[in-house]
Amino acid sequence: MKLINYWTVLFAGIIITGCHQTKPVEKMDIAIPVKVISAEGLQETEPLETSGLLSSEQQSNLSFKTSGIINRILVKEGDQVRAGQLLAVLNMTEVNAQRSQAEENFAKAQRDARRTANLYKDSVTTKEQLENAATALTIAKKQLDIARFNAAQSSITANTNGVVLKKAANEGEQVSGGVVILTVSSTANKDWVIKCGVTDKDRARINGGERAEITFDAIHQTISGKVRSMAQGSDSGSGLFQLEIAISPSEAKLISGLFAKVKIYPSVKASLLSVPLDALVEGKNDSAFIFVALGQKALKKSVRVAYLKGDKAYISTGMTTADRVIREGSAYLTDGSVIKIIN
Repeated sequence: MKLINYWTVLFAGIIITGCHQTKPVEKMDIAIPVKVISAEGLQETEPLETSGLLSSEQQSNLSFKTSGIINRILVKEGDQVRAGQLLAVLNMTEVNAQRSQAEENFAKAQRDARRTANLYKDSVTTKEQLENAATALTIAKKQLDIARFNAAQSSITANTNGVVLKKAANEGEQVSGGVVILTVSSTANKDWVIKCGVTDKDRARINGGERAEITFDAIHQTISGKVRSMAQGSDSGSGLFQLEIAISPSEAKLISGLFAKVKIYPSVKASLLSVPLDALVEGKNDSAFIFVALGQKALKKSVRVAYLKGDKAYISTGMTTADRVIREGSAYLTDGSVIKIIN
């Protein structure tokens, strides 16, 4: 009985083992599901980006015409001024003395001219002496005009309604003629301009009159403008071509010296490709990467971003209209990843 039971158990174990054989291991699907989209070709105006400082077209560096000692400065930095307002005066002692001397010389020349003319009538003096007296009178009159003009220019008056930006000297200082004493900027809305520089490549795309968008870090508002003037040669220091952007009248409270970011839209359009913004990966400045579908694999490509607008990125180089750009799933990809395109 024991022998029969042993063989019975062994036979049953063999049958059970045969019924529970190990199944083969199924292969895992490692393909990453992605969605693709074709690049859209278009003619788009690529803006030029630059920066500059806000200033007034009528910003003036005011000075005395003559040398002398400053007697009074009637304003300080930040003061509002009116056109024709007296701002500073020299000590007039020397200037007045020069004017008085010129007046006396002119009076003497007048007397000499009259005396010589009378003597000439009596044939006492020659015609040459008469002409010399007339010439001396003319010279004395010109010298008097110069003295009076210098006296008038020994004070500084405001040439526009504006604000004093800088005071470069103080009362009691000796200054030379032509040295800047006060800088006054107009505050009229029509006078604001941005002075900025562009490269030679960008300068070639501008003809004048192009639309511009200006933003200031200190003012959360975009202001429109247009290119008004362009330098015909580059600046010797920076190598850039200087532009002047006229700002359209605005209610914004502008202050001379504000740092401005400028976008200029040339009239000549450039050929660009647009892709969804979320298709870009590892972006830095104007460089970024995209993934395109090449068969069943993802290919990583470097592209140059011209600019961003809305939910699209405009690409200038690095891709073609034939590329199938991966717009969903790119965050999980590396160069050469196996992909599976889904709708």
